[in-house]
Amino acid sequence: MKKILSFLAVLALLTALCVPALAAEPELDNVTDAASLLSDQEWAALESKAEALSAQYECGVYIITLDDFTDYVNTNDVNEAAKAIYRAYSLGWGAEKSGVLLMLSMAERDYSLIAYGYGNTAFTDYGKDQLAKRFLDNFGEDDWYGGFSDYLNKCGSMLSTAREGHPLDVDSSPQIRLVGILISLALGCLAAMALCCVLCLRMKSVAKKEEADSYVQRESVQFIVREDHFTHASQTRTMVENSSGGGGGGGTTVDSDGFSSKSGKF
Repeated sequence: MKKILSFLAVLALLTALCVPALAAEPELDNVTDAASLLSDQEWAALESKAEALSAQYECGVYIITLDDFTDYVNTNDVNEAAKAIYRAYSLGWGAEKSGVLLMLSMAERDYSLIAYGYGNTAFTDYGKDQLAKRFLDNFGEDDWYGGFSDYLNKCGSMLSTAREGHPLDVDSSPQIRLVGILISLALGCLAAMALCCVLCLRMKSVAKKEEADSYVQRESVQFIVREDHFTHASQTRTMVENSSGGGGGGGTTVDSDGFSSKSGKF
């Protein structure tokens, strides 16, 4: 039954994308296996999981497999193909069409990972890199169900932390935070050691005087009393917007179409 539905979905996809004037395109499932990589039972389990995540976090979570994405859209860019499908079927949750889509094209073993709306917040550039690591090892061994399961599980954890106000990003990595703490401690220790050395050298060069005025050259210092009255302080702050092209500096790189994306081979 699943393979029949996938065939109908592919047929509808061809029609919708090749004839954009058609007003009503049929809806796609959260998991559309047009390349027939999954058994009926595997598809049903993944579909149920993707639907549940989408409803829980109000952000559509999608999977699409194709034999060759160039058969469906007039482009050789896998990200552009994924974006075209996302728009053609009006994927996404709510008015903002928030979502994340993983698309596989089997002809050249291409994948595209795109996000839109709130998906851009939950799936940062660094987050997409970490998400891809979860499924690429499985796909490299043609373990499709395992890879898609890992993808959905990681999507769930990333959406959960994002809804709590902490999207997975460069500065949220435990390893990176640990390195930062160790560097700060090391710099602090070096600064303290340098200060101690300077104080020790100065103390060795000072001889004890019996009277206080021995420490001042006569007629060389004049003390002037001044009074400063503190009234207020002003601060100027500049907002720094984080963005990067692959997780280097944090944030999410969003293109002119409102999508963020990552692609590669599996």
